[in-house]
Amino acid sequence: MNDSTLKRAIESGEFIIIGECVPPRNSDPSPIRSCASQLSDKVHAVGAVESNDGPRLSALATCVHLASAGVDPILHLLTRDMNRIAIQATILGALSLGVHNIFCTAGRHQILTNEPHARGVFDVDSLQLVGIANGMRNGVLAGGREIQPQPQLILGTDTNPYAQPMELQILSLEKAVAQGVDFVVTQPVFKLEEFATWLSLARERGICSRTCILPSVKPLTSAGEAADLRETHKAFDIPEQLISGLKDSKDPRATGIEHVVHTISEIRKMEGIRGLYLMTGEDPSLAVEIMAASGLSRGS
Repeated sequence: MNDSTLKRAIESGEFIIIGECVPPRNSDPSPIRSCASQLSDKVHAVGAVESNDGPRLSALATCVHLASAGVDPILHLLTRDMNRIAIQATILGALSLGVHNIFCTAGRHQILTNEPHARGVFDVDSLQLVGIANGMRNGVLAGGREIQPQPQLILGTDTNPYAQPMELQILSLEKAVAQGVDFVVTQPVFKLEEFATWLSLARERGICSRTCILPSVKPLTSAGEAADLRETHKAFDIPEQLISGLKDSKDPRATGIEHVVHTISEIRKMEGIRGLYLMTGEDPSLAVEIMAASGLSRGS
């Protein structure tokens, strides 16, 4: 029986808070345990990121460590690295280990990792991945074979509110929602006005009433980090004003946290938001500081 904190929050209408765990580049699970100890009583679930920038401890192993430490884990599955057979086998393996939350995404392209010559799989796209997982939830594998018992899954995916044309992104998101996605995590919100425009369109199309929209917020702790991310991750759309503010700050970390706290305050005023994803990378203490400064808490 899947009775996770994330599932209960989705079903109850509670404001959802999801943290992040980036696995280590080795087999030492201690950073995962540290992440779990810092976030376990503060968030509903923690996403286990799958080798986003090159080989790391697998997301599935990370989920097992998180669960053993009392955290409800979310397994990230990347179409970059798996064909449909491996995807379904991994979902079944996750279920056998008690992991019921699946995040469906294409993942960062391999040229943006430390293994740029790796061959991407991309047998299916992220929307098709959602469809495969939803089919499994309904007791049918992609090839048509029935499976019993029917898996109990909570499904999530991502979207970019800044990608153009915006209407095309909304159309793709509508298809994901029609496939039964339970929550949607956006790319980090740095430009509030543009995000509000996207959210308004999502409300008009009825998306916000059919799934949980979770904007992500990402604290930037140095001007160098911000500039590098803007160059390598165009989807983040980081404004020059933020980079300048970090560069001029005597305490860039505090400035980055302050910016995120302001962003959270503005986001929570917007109609149609069901929660937040705290994209803090390898430093879960950032999530703890942000929640304390913004008054966020599980159940708030």
